This record gives sequence, C-alpha cells and structure tokens, in this order.
Amino acid sequence: MKSILKQNFLLVLLSFNGFAQILTEFSPPANIKSVLFYVSEQTTALPIMSLNEKLTLRFDDLNADDSTYYYTIDRANANWEKSDLFRADFMDGYDDIRLQDISYSVGTLQSYIHYKLEIPNAQTRLTKSGNYILKIWDDDRNVVLQKRFVIVNETTAIGVRIKRAQNLDAFQTHQSVHMSLITEGLNLRIPEKQLHVFVVQNQQWQTWRSAGKATYTLGNKLEFNYKPETLFSAGNEYHFFETQDIRGGGGNVAYVARDSLFISILTPQWVRAGRPYTYAPDINGDFRINTFQGINPHTESDYSQVVFSLFAEDFLFDAAHYVVGDFNQHIKSEINKLFYNPETDRFEARLLLKQGIYNYKFVSEDFEEISYDHLISGSYWPTENTYWAFVYYRPLGARCDELIAVGSANAKDIGLQ
Repeated sequence: MKSILKQNFLLVLLSFNGFAQILTEFSPPANIKSVLFYVSEQTTALPIMSLNEKLTLRFDDLNADDSTYYYTIDRANANWEKSDLFRADFMDGYDDIRLQDISYSVGTLQSYIHYKLEIPNAQTRLTKSGNYILKIWDDDRNVVLQKRFVIVNETTAIGVRIKRAQNLDAFQTHQSVHMSLITEGLNLRIPEKQLHVFVVQNQQWQTWRSAGKATYTLGNKLEFNYKPETLFSAGNEYHFFETQDIRGGGGNVAYVARDSLFISILTPQWVRAGRPYTYAPDINGDFRINTFQGINPHTESDYSQVVFSLFAEDFLFDAAHYVVGDFNQHIKSEINKLFYNPETDRFEARLLLKQGIYNYKFVSEDFEEISYDHLISGSYWPTENTYWAFVYYRPLGARCDELIAVGSANAKDIGLQ
C-alpha cells in the first residue's frame, strides 16, 4: 500500500508543482439536488457566456415545502477574489430578488419543487466581462448554492494544444497544455500585472490554475509551451450509467429493486490502476437529466437510490474512497463515501440521484486527508480530456480584470497538433 500511495503522491506533486490554485467549491444542503448551470443549451460545458447569451440555473428542493429563495451576483477578479466594484459598475438593474419560476414534480415517488433562474432577466442584466459568483440564499440568509460563471468579451484570441509531457516521470501519466496568445491591439505597459492566463481541465473549477509567465514571445504572440504550471494528471475515462428508464434499468444498471423509491444497482467496478488503458466514450464527468417516463425531464424525472460498488482489494483498506462527478462537484463528503460490505466483499455507496445519464469515478483520501485522485482509476496520457484557457486583461487604472479570450482543446488529438 505504501508504495502505491507513494506513486500517487508523485502524481500529485507533478500536477501541483506549487502553482495550482485549488478553488473551494460549495456543497449544498442535502435537500438541494440536481443542480444544472449552463449557457443557452450547452449543458455539458463550463458556464462561459457572452453578454448577449442566456445563463440558466435549475435545481430541485426535496423538502417540497414552498421555500423561498433569493439570488445575488458578485463580481470577482481573475483569481476569484471578490472585486471592490459597486454593483452599478457591472450590473443594470438589481439583484437580491426572489426566485419566481417554480414548478412541482409530477407523477414521481419522490416529491420535489423545481426552481429555475435565467440571467439576464427583467430585473438583472450584467454589463462587463469577467468572473462572477451566483449565490442562492434562503429566508434565513443562509447560502444554499454558490456557482461560478464567466462572461467573455473577445478582443483577442488564444489557441490551445495538448501534448504529451516531456518529463520522463510524467510521460505516461500526464498531459501538457500549450497555448498561443495574440497580444496585438492590447495596451500592455506592465504585462506581468495586466495580463493573466488560467487553465481548467474539463468542467472542474477545482483544477483552475495560473499558466504563469509565457515561455517566450514570438512577434505579437506569447507562447506557453511545456510549462510545469500547465502539466495536468490525465486521469482515466469516467464510468457511465443511465437511469432514463427507472423501472427497467439502463446502461450499466445490473438490476432494479423497489422500496419507497426505486433502487438502481449498478454493475460493480474493478480497480483500473496498473491495468492497460482502455478508451471508453464519456462526457468528462458531466451528467444530464432525462426520463423515458415523461415529457418534461425537469419535473417528471423521478429519483432513485443508486448503489455504486467497487470490488475490494487489500490496499483499499488503507484509505477512504468516494464517488464523485459533476453531479456533486467532485466534493468528497460522508454522503458519497464508500463503505466496505463484508457480505459482497465490495466497497459500496448509495446516493439519491435524479433520472438521467451520469459519469462518475472513484477517488481516495488517506487518513491524513491527502487526496489521491488516481489511486483506483489510474492516470494515462491518452485519456480524452477537454482543457479551457482564460485570458484576463486589466487596463492601467482599472479596478477589475476583464475576460478578453477563451480557448479550448481536446486531448483526443494529443500529439497531432
């Protein structure tokens, strides 16, 4: 076990390099479920919008007690620290308004109320590019949801390419993000203070990190190549299951049982670390709500108890393990922790999830709370990941960073660009 943890600790060091900025994601209370946050109809991408696009938040309240919720929007700098701007500096209208678009579940065993918010709306319109934080509050002024999004006003362009790592220790396990940033037209007097580039893997804000200084300048381009700051653990493809037919099962659902709710028992999984990489199509950890038992998936999809299981191996007893995906923002908690079941000789977890299509994976944490994301799944350079690059510019004398370019690339073409 110690040798395995040592190998995984090396993966952590190679990927962190002292430069990664880990953002703390907000875990909502147990009654808030199935949070969807997307731009237009792009439900499987980061919430990146222009000033002319529409942002949508959806969530369910399983208490179904007609609770009242309010929303506020804060402006943040490139590093996600709250800016010192007044609301009038970035907003037409006002916020701290009650969510009014609500609907009730129909024909489901699990009752819930579905809430929806769209930005812009008649009361709130944002006017500046940059980073924003949307918060949902209850009547007691407790934050029950917190979501990040960005608005881009593209005044330049950044190209993104994915390469294999040069470092021999990372050659088989990591991916290197390369970027070319066009600076023509930017008034850069103090580039290191005015210009900042950040990178994210898939839809995980936790992987947000600064790209640091450019490797070199080529004409009106800044090149970022083989930088330790943009070296990411590739990980492995996500596991998949779907419960769109909640009664008859679906992909990777071994069988369905019925109690007060349906119970979806998933096909058990094996430890993949140390085994050959196998490609499997996924949606990079995301999830989609849908049902075959109704027309409107947001109000007619039911909930089931989904049982995850992992075949036990000796080394697994020396750490704690969790089921994560975009459905729980990859947050480790007691709710999604795996527990050993001696009757099945498996580690198991049971989560209440709405009908749909889900990606998930198993991650670990030792008893000193050091995370090992690839202890169970392994990390393989061909893994298909999407990387996003964000370019921030602060004009001299300005009080906040503007988002002036966003680029992306997928690792499926790694080494071909």
